[in-house]
Amino acid sequence: MGAAPQTVVGGVYADMFETPRARGRVMAFYMAAASFGPIVGPIISGCSAQYGWRWTFRIDLMLVGCSWLSSLFLPETFSRVIVKKRVAILNKQSSTHSYVSQRELQSTAIQCSLKETLTRPITMMFTEPIILFSGIYLAFAYGLIFFCFQAYPIIFEGTYGFDVKQTSLCYLPIGIGAASSGFVSLYYDVIYERAKAQGKRWTTIPELQRLPVACIGGPCLTISLFWLGWTANPQIYWLVPVLSGLFFGFGYQIIFISLLTYVTDAYKIYSASALAASVITRSILGAVFPLAADPMYSALGVGWGTSVLGFASLACIPIPVAFLYAGEWIRKRSTFCQQLLKDESATEDNHATRPVTPEAV
Repeated sequence: MGAAPQTVVGGVYADMFETPRARGRVMAFYMAAASFGPIVGPIISGCSAQYGWRWTFRIDLMLVGCSWLSSLFLPETFSRVIVKKRVAILNKQSSTHSYVSQRELQSTAIQCSLKETLTRPITMMFTEPIILFSGIYLAFAYGLIFFCFQAYPIIFEGTYGFDVKQTSLCYLPIGIGAASSGFVSLYYDVIYERAKAQGKRWTTIPELQRLPVACIGGPCLTISLFWLGWTANPQIYWLVPVLSGLFFGFGYQIIFISLLTYVTDAYKIYSASALAASVITRSILGAVFPLAADPMYSALGVGWGTSVLGFASLACIPIPVAFLYAGEWIRKRSTFCQQLLKDESATEDNHATRPVTPEAV
């Protein structure tokens, strides 16, 4: 159930905000807020563990309950569903039942809907290079977050003799770094809009609106891993490896903000399916990565064990760079992106040439 917000948020923002600028800003705020969940969670559980393990679940239940209550008041945002509901109301008020939406003119068999819902994310994952490689990078960054939940106790309790509460506080720099990434993303957005107002040619390229900051985040994530691995030593003051979390939080968060907004901008009404494909891969790695921490550190030690992840992160750095230079070429050959352009063109033509009739709502 926790994967639902991660899956639909891109589609919701694509429905609510028409301009890339607005979508980018709300996505930055969303990711900044969402990043504090995994970071604050270990701190809360570490401090509440002294009162018994049940308190960890009680606090979780309180937070989930508040979130669930607030979700009950959220309205529908998908235009096709909104139109279908309006048609149902009009038909209820009318005795002729002559109102029909464009969606209802198409096949509405339940097997078609299920096929579209269940297979589209998988299809997009394996046929859309943007979805595939951004999903790999996001899954790796997401897995690293949960890897740290297992790695930090091994590193700081084993190397520096920290207790559970002290170890949980070591996650704070990650949260601070993640929060700062939102401000950097918004600052770049201001620079972009200023250049766009001045008519700079580079602002006409969609990739340059989202991806440059991701190209900065990748090296930061890589540096943080080598920093943590080779400074976690009894002869080095404990604050030095802890501060690597600033670069780690900033790096993974800016990657998330940039790539998720880029995918949302590129696929718009298909972005929910695109993000669902991404959620599948990163949820798997988020579950698997923590299981590898103890065996890897036992076999390689903290330095080389963390360096393995650092080298993997280094290999992912070219992904946003490749999108930056080849993204437009990829989108022109994308089945979904081209279908999206046709749908938008048809919608504009219909609004411009066809009168509104009660039979076609």
